[in-house]
Amino acid sequence: MESKKVTAIVARAVRYNETDMILTLVTLEEGCVTATAKGCLKPNAKLRYASEPMNFGEYMLAGKGNRYVVTECAQIDSFSVLTADIDKYYATCYILEALSKLSPESQPQLFLHTIGILKSMAYEDLPAKDGVTRFLLSALGDNGYVLDFTTCNVCKCVLDGDCVISEQDGVVCAHCAGYDGVKIDGIIRAYLAGENADIPDKLKTNANIVLSDVAHNALGLRMSKHYFMEQL
Repeated sequence: MESKKVTAIVARAVRYNETDMILTLVTLEEGCVTATAKGCLKPNAKLRYASEPMNFGEYMLAGKGNRYVVTECAQIDSFSVLTADIDKYYATCYILEALSKLSPESQPQLFLHTIGILKSMAYEDLPAKDGVTRFLLSALGDNGYVLDFTTCNVCKCVLDGDCVISEQDGVVCAHCAGYDGVKIDGIIRAYLAGENADIPDKLKTNANIVLSDVAHNALGLRMSKHYFMEQL
């Protein structure tokens, strides 16, 4: 048996037996780790809070190989305020599921960006759809796929209207676009460029669908479209 401390957020919690939970922890140091929170469903369980999805803290784990047990947790934030807003709750679930799928190994920059996004949603009134947009842009950028919606990636002209996202060339103007790109209208382009956040929610959803498709092609991130379809 070995013990280690990790900074982690609970991405998923599944009931196991009558009183235990199996946790999917996304850690700053090691990426995804599976750990059992024993007895956490008992009345007045000491570590009940540590098994709640979205709980963020410093976890002490005991075990070896891929089998760990949670022995202690120093909570940093529960992000419980996000559960009071249904849109933010579902957005957070989407973000944490995507983070866990992208973190078979440590992704410290994306981990910290994700915590920052959840804090902004919880305490700075960042809308749910904007949080998903920020996460997808961070996931792509932190993995080497930076999307610049202000300048054409080929001719370097300033983008001030419609643009096209090409798997080969990135974000380009209509003049440089090939046949394999996805057209983005000027309103959505300005939103993704950070120039105008005040657009209809439906257009934000469309922007996030485009980004999720790019993440699928570039990173192999497979997410159900169900989250987006309910918003259209």
